[in-house]
Amino acid sequence: MSSKPGIFSFNAAQIISSMRGQYRAVQPYEKLSLQPGEQGLSLVIELPMDARIDDRVNVVLTKHGERNTKCEVSLVVDPESYLTKIVEIKVKQSLDAGPYFMQLNLVGLHDYLKNAAEFDIILNERLIVSEPVSEAVTTQTTGFKRIFNSAVSAVLSVF
Repeated sequence: MSSKPGIFSFNAAQIISSMRGQYRAVQPYEKLSLQPGEQGLSLVIELPMDARIDDRVNVVLTKHGERNTKCEVSLVVDPESYLTKIVEIKVKQSLDAGPYFMQLNLVGLHDYLKNAAEFDIILNERLIVSEPVSEAVTTQTTGFKRIFNSAVSAVLSVF
């Protein structure tokens, strides 16, 4: 095992090279033990070649033996991460220690799945993060936006 931090990749062919700069490629068969920091759990992800600006990377964590998702985090691919092909996602949600399935999804501009990868990870310590107030405001805005878009769509469908 290398002491370099792990990088998760969508493409198995990219993983075979095993090293990318300061990162060590995480193999799909590995059970990687992750140690959360004070700011949450940091995941470094290598984007696939078909990633484009404004695509979305979703990370879904599900505890082994359970059906419901414990955590879902999204990040929009910006021009800088598009050029470097590396993004860092911070999980800022409380999670229990133990084994998890981690699914990486690359979602295109019109919400279609472009690429996916799965990994087994083990969270060494319980992740406790206080929820910021701004996230609740964002969720309410998104709900309002969805209702507004539905209403506008209904009005326009009459014409």
